[in-house]
Amino acid sequence: MSALHATTLTLCFALVTAGSAFAGPPLATDDAGTVDVGKVEIELNSSYGYDKHTAGGSTTKTNTVDGEVKITTGLYKDLGISLAIPYLFNERSNVDGDVSNVDGFGDMTLEMKYKFAELGGVALAIKPSVIMPTGKYSAGLSEGRWQLGSTLIATKEFEDGKYALHANLGYEYHHYREDDGSQRRNLWSGSIAGEAEVAKGLFAVADFGLATNPDKTSTELPVYALTGLRYEINDHLDVDAGVKFGLTKPETDLTAVYGLVLKF
Repeated sequence: MSALHATTLTLCFALVTAGSAFAGPPLATDDAGTVDVGKVEIELNSSYGYDKHTAGGSTTKTNTVDGEVKITTGLYKDLGISLAIPYLFNERSNVDGDVSNVDGFGDMTLEMKYKFAELGGVALAIKPSVIMPTGKYSAGLSEGRWQLGSTLIATKEFEDGKYALHANLGYEYHHYREDDGSQRRNLWSGSIAGEAEVAKGLFAVADFGLATNPDKTSTELPVYALTGLRYEINDHLDVDAGVKFGLTKPETDLTAVYGLVLKF
């Protein structure tokens, strides 16, 4: 755990020695910017993930399709609030041909983001979050309890937004409905992302992150790398697409992410 803490802290505060940009999808790493007061952004995000796992001589293949609607608005200057509503379809099959499906709405997430400082051109924000048990617990779509978390965000912008770096350090406390001692309660995560405007309105993005493994029987961290594109068609519409690669076994092997953002 100490190695994860050191790595994620380094990711976040390296930016300080390196304005505010809006990163957004397909990046998993958030930016320090907030939506202006009276404005609304609606994200329609989706992904398709494929994972193959072999244990004890048995191979399991999992195909996951999920979607999310995320609504964000500005409450006050440098303070925004968002609500994310996820939907999941998960198909799991093994070598024996057994297939299991899970689909439905998952737990909604409520977040508030406050940009509290700008030091040396680096914007700093804090984003507390609450995961609400709105999914069906018996179907495996919810943890059955309210979960709390928070993320420290740093953003450094270069050349009037043509280039930007973002770093996140996150923490979540999980209170499981049925706790058999096999799951970790304290989960840390760290990530860093970059974006560059390669043509007018077209941004190439890259993202790297790692997190605590919730499974106590494993010390291997989930680690991912992501690359993609975001195109700002006009002031009211962005489209995005990317590919996320699992660099360690606990992370999904391959995930295609895609979506659009409506701005009002």
